[in-house]
Amino acid sequence: MWGYVKFTTAHCSSHIIEESILLQTVKNDLRELIKDNLKLEKFYGIAEKKANSVSSNLEKEINQTERQLKEVNKRFDNILTLHTEGHITIEQFKAQNERISQQQKELAVKKAELQSALTARKDTAEELQFFKKEVERFANLDINDEQVLKQVLQRLINKIEVYEEGKIKIHYNLSPSLSS
Repeated sequence: MWGYVKFTTAHCSSHIIEESILLQTVKNDLRELIKDNLKLEKFYGIAEKKANSVSSNLEKEINQTERQLKEVNKRFDNILTLHTEGHITIEQFKAQNERISQQQKELAVKKAELQSALTARKDTAEELQFFKKEVERFANLDINDEQVLKQVLQRLINKIEVYEEGKIKIHYNLSPSLSS
């Protein structure tokens, strides 16, 4: 028998399932996933499209933030020129400079956060490609072989949930839940 995670009695009752039933369900689900190339390609396409869309939006936001930073830097140059030419007092210059410095800091932080998010998106896209290669690699292997099945379980499956009514939900790495 396989065990389960029990958070508290309020959240989870005993969900015990025969190992053979669980393994057969996983095998069947993997076979369906591998066999149904259309479903698999659709999944890859959706995930890739979403990753590309998010990356594109992040790149646009980074560009917009860089433009805003340039504008703020120009405003600093302008107030410096106004002060140098005697058009504004030192107090006016300091007040404007303080405001501009705060905006520069905020924009620099925003840009760094966006670049970090973009890097994470690229990592996710690489993980998706890795997942795709792993599925294709296992497509030609015999998942009836227990050693091969263990590899499949460790590399492709994030977690498996078993519900009271015997329903099993398999969560694959990088995929929305595919239920059995």
